[in-house]
Amino acid sequence: MRLVETLRADMQSFRLVHPEKGFMKYLYYPDARTVVIFRLSQWFYQFRLFRPLSYLCTVLNDLIAGVWIGPRVNAGEGLVFAHARGLVVNPTAVIGKNCLILQRVTIGGPNVVIGDNVALYANATVVSNVRGRAALSIGGSSIIGAGAVVTSDVPELSVVVGVPGKVVKTIDPSEDWVGFAIKRLAENNSLSDDM
Repeated sequence: MRLVETLRADMQSFRLVHPEKGFMKYLYYPDARTVVIFRLSQWFYQFRLFRPLSYLCTVLNDLIAGVWIGPRVNAGEGLVFAHARGLVVNPTAVIGKNCLILQRVTIGGPNVVIGDNVALYANATVVSNVRGRAALSIGGSSIIGAGAVVTSDVPELSVVVGVPGKVVKTIDPSEDWVGFAIKRLAENNSLSDDM
């Protein structure tokens, strides 16, 4: 794992969620420190001698932020835990690049695979009961709505809401959370240029 490059990508995604200027946002918002502690746990886990430190980082994240995500979780760069509290992620989960995960999200059960640019909003639950080599898959650029409970595969570019989760809309790739955040930044910059 390339720790510095991965953290740099994580902080770029963090800036999409918190576009205000200044260094204090990195200290103020728990999002940044939560992902940094998680990445340190992943980095320590690579080295057998340092594995106790990786588990210490996991416990530290749990105590400080209420986030339980172990070092074995395979998470792509650009990960954002926005307002992270009460987050639980199964150690076998695979999370794609540029994913946004809000508070009280549960990714449980074995073999959950989440694509790139996916947003999991507050209280969303993704639970798999598949065994063996099978996996529950959330397609790339999908949005899992607040409070949705997903127990089956979700195709790419889908908006899922409800209990049980149902696809209610198919979106354009520019409407995923990354596209929306970039568009919002551009609009804010053009507004500030006009003033």
